[in-house]
Amino acid sequence: MVQIAVVGAGQMGVKIAGEFAYHGHRVKIYDVSTAALNKVHDILEDDVQLLNSEGLLPQKHFLGQVFCMSHLEETVRDADFIFEVIVENLERKQDIFEKISLCCKENAVIASNTLRLDINLINERAVNKQRTLGLRFLFPVYCIPEIEILPAKLTDSAVIEKVRKLIERMGKTLFFRSGEQPLILTEKQREERKAARQEEMQLLSASGTQIPRVVPALHHTDNESVHILQREAAMIIPSDLNRDCAICMDRLRDCLLIPCHHMVTCCECGQILQERRDACPVCRKDIDKAVRIYHT
Repeated sequence: MVQIAVVGAGQMGVKIAGEFAYHGHRVKIYDVSTAALNKVHDILEDDVQLLNSEGLLPQKHFLGQVFCMSHLEETVRDADFIFEVIVENLERKQDIFEKISLCCKENAVIASNTLRLDINLINERAVNKQRTLGLRFLFPVYCIPEIEILPAKLTDSAVIEKVRKLIERMGKTLFFRSGEQPLILTEKQREERKAARQEEMQLLSASGTQIPRVVPALHHTDNESVHILQREAAMIIPSDLNRDCAICMDRLRDCLLIPCHHMVTCCECGQILQERRDACPVCRKDIDKAVRIYHT
């Protein structure tokens, strides 16, 4: 069982805690406000009843447990994953990130649920920045399979992989942000995902077998420069989309090197080349930017 800590018992923090409890994890949730903590279990009980009434919960209760905590150190000390969900204020997030990083395990992943703040500023005072990143759950948390990820400049690729495995075991998927604008779902998109989740639960109830939900794919629509790069990439993407990265020989080639527009690496290796100021492996031109490309 994975140990989860949620820092911030506002509406979203409680929903995130509930989502992990839904999937059987042991969750500790912390807040400086006793009043907020006193409401946690009432909110979760309401969530359970609503999910049951809408056919979104295959059993009567969440499989895991949520414990309310009034001391930050006790909350995060043994956690494997820590999710900061406090008010969208840079100074307060920097302060809480620093405190968390000083009293949690060295290998604990620390994630911020920030909407628009720069994760590289949020983690500025944190210890071991390589285990920090942005990870934003979308509302309504129980129904939306996508979780938006914002790696920091120093985020270790192993940390991203660790997060990916945790999220995918919960039937969710990571969605990498493109540009500065966060992923915002329309009402139609939220309803589609809720309907897909209900269908999944109906099939599970009927057959006893977990069947992956099928929801419409999301694409980046907020950044025109990304659209242009995607169109350019479509003309140069290898016909064999399973071709491996020329650097790590492990991950899929999904990175466009700018300005030469060669596509020979995965995004992780492309970003490493850019940060080290290495040249393109094909043409040896300098790399100004490494852009992730989403295959459709």
